[in-house]
Amino acid sequence: MEQSFEDSALVFAFGAVTINLSELSQGVNDDTAIRMTDLMHHSFRAHRQAELGSEIDSRLPVTVKRIMTCIFLEICLMALKRFDRSLAILREAIAMIQILQVDQNVCEHRIDDQELARRQRLYWEAFIHERFLTIMPGYPSILPPLRTGVPLPDSSIPQHVKAGFDRLIHLFLIMDDTFLSHWRALQDSDLEPPEITADWIESKQAQLDEDEIGAAEAENELICGGCGGLSELQHADLFVTRLWLRTLVWQLALSQGLLQSVPSKNSHEGFSMHFPTQRLSAQLRNLVGRLERVESIGIHGSGILQKLFDITSTVADVLALPIGHEQDAESRIEDFLFLVNFLLGFERIPPNQKEYLKEKVNIMQREHASGFHSLAAYTFD
Repeated sequence: MEQSFEDSALVFAFGAVTINLSELSQGVNDDTAIRMTDLMHHSFRAHRQAELGSEIDSRLPVTVKRIMTCIFLEICLMALKRFDRSLAILREAIAMIQILQVDQNVCEHRIDDQELARRQRLYWEAFIHERFLTIMPGYPSILPPLRTGVPLPDSSIPQHVKAGFDRLIHLFLIMDDTFLSHWRALQDSDLEPPEITADWIESKQAQLDEDEIGAAEAENELICGGCGGLSELQHADLFVTRLWLRTLVWQLALSQGLLQSVPSKNSHEGFSMHFPTQRLSAQLRNLVGRLERVESIGIHGSGILQKLFDITSTVADVLALPIGHEQDAESRIEDFLFLVNFLLGFERIPPNQKEYLKEKVNIMQREHASGFHSLAAYTFD
């Protein structure tokens, strides 16, 4: 490592991302964050020195190591909410992936299928991260889906790991260019996306239904093949991501006035104004209740916690509507309070998000506590 800036950059970045994903209680200003940022500084310095080591008219040093260094640093910057820097270092990774021409199966030197599969995984990793950045701060995505499909089989990768990653790719493919155009326009009124129709909303919810079935079938194939099922870590990631996408589609439908208090029987339940409270919060609570280890959520880092916050805050917005006293109203509130309590248990949740959730609960208590026992009895730990 002492003789290679490229290796040094990768090791420092790997150390930083390991701290980020394993220290579940870290805050931005505590010792853990200081250790992480110190390693990031060392990684950035070595990464740039590796690049400057070549002559200006020589080929740019493009390797899998340098690409992974960029992706590790991008993950850490996301945790620090530095979305601008996250995008910049991710785009550097994407530029190198494009130089490798992974999308064309053409490389500078002849490579075997295992190396090609590794580069394809890199491509899809960057694709997923870039799409997430489009939803968060609204930056445009430039990397198209890999036209050769999911990564090739690789004997060095456990089958359940490949199956889980392939399912995650399928989920993010639902966020196509039209989807991203609609979402960016929702955040920026100066943009003019294609019209959002009820048929389009229905198709997206149907795709998510099909993905849920496809994930179950993929796991069943693993089990029947004697490979075991997906890990709890994978289940949590796929399940939360799918619910998060349902929430985004629901929000797009809301923005166009396509939701109804009581949808027709032949329309998707995602057209219901109360869909987040009727289905999503209960499913999410069910998932959390089945987890053997809370770390199965927290170890995914800031991304999954942001998804959980998006889902929970959407549920809070729906509950801000006249609740009524129908039979299941109490259970909906209990589901919401359970999710709030679960999220507040993660120290790495940003203070502004914690305060937002607490304020939502306080408002509900002021307006509805007399009619619902769970609200009246709830206190913040």
